[in-house]
Amino acid sequence: MPIFNSGCLPGALFSRFAAFAVAVALSAPALAAVPALDVEYVIANPRPKVAEVGYVEPEVFDPFTDRLYQGGFRYGGPPVEIPQEARYLSAIGRTKMLKRILACADAWYYPFSHTAPKAEPPGIDIEILSRIAQRNGWEFSVMWANTGVYRGGVNKAFKETVNRGFCDVFMGLVITGDDDHMLKNDMAFTKPYLGIGFVLVGNGKVPKVRTLEELRGTGIKVGVPAYSPMQENAEKLGIPYVTYFQNNRVIDGLLRKEVDAIMVWGPSIPVANREKNVELAMSPGFQPVPGQRFNGAWAVKAKETDFKQLIDDAFTQMLASGEIRQIVEKYGVPFFAPFPEGQ
Repeated sequence: MPIFNSGCLPGALFSRFAAFAVAVALSAPALAAVPALDVEYVIANPRPKVAEVGYVEPEVFDPFTDRLYQGGFRYGGPPVEIPQEARYLSAIGRTKMLKRILACADAWYYPFSHTAPKAEPPGIDIEILSRIAQRNGWEFSVMWANTGVYRGGVNKAFKETVNRGFCDVFMGLVITGDDDHMLKNDMAFTKPYLGIGFVLVGNGKVPKVRTLEELRGTGIKVGVPAYSPMQENAEKLGIPYVTYFQNNRVIDGLLRKEVDAIMVWGPSIPVANREKNVELAMSPGFQPVPGQRFNGAWAVKAKETDFKQLIDDAFTQMLASGEIRQIVEKYGVPFFAPFPEGQ
């Protein structure tokens, strides 16, 4: 952090320099009386008090001042202006004319998508989109959205992106069965490409089980997200449990050894490993049951049946070849083929 800044008046600059000179001239006893500075934290990482070889300031992303985000940073290439003659075409017609898939994704949805342009790899959905584009000899562009509940959720994200013609496919969605935002915006889910669910993560001492029910009677204490299906399941099964708000805090409970195991949203595992520098993994062989599992999909305008078919066919091929599984497991997310319910 600079000592001076261009906003200071000349007098202020002189005063700071004078104060610095006086401090240098102080005797040793006087300097000893000066309290040590507190450690300054940058994105929760302590900055060394003295220069260290190899120390690099962590990358800071602020969506309100980041020009890439404000301008719609696109992984597939430079920002794309949609020609007037392409704006009124069908999605498949526009894609073929531009030789580019126009997609939208949440800017803060790691491991599926995220905005930091220097971060590698870019996200599960971004990699799948890239493969689909490559298969057809096309490029792709991503416009960033925010599906956070406090920002209006998916409904508002649709209105600000795909409804305005900025993209033809919206990635990173979960079919929950309570998807009113789809009907409100004349959207349709693609074929599911991934099964996602709550999974068991243990402390290394938990017996190998395939379902949460198999922990009944073992005395194993499980951490679960508050007011979630996991809390209801544990209570119904008579399994000792502790509730926490948010998956992140559930994971903290395991790391603090407050519980023996946890039931958390599968994609939250690599997030914790990345942010907390740990190596958590799903209990081998665990299989979420109905009520604990959902399907991941993308969405297109309901009228764009040909474009939806293109995405569906690509998902079918990539699931059969194992491409999607390879991408998902590379990020440390437990892979499940799409579950039969909700399709």
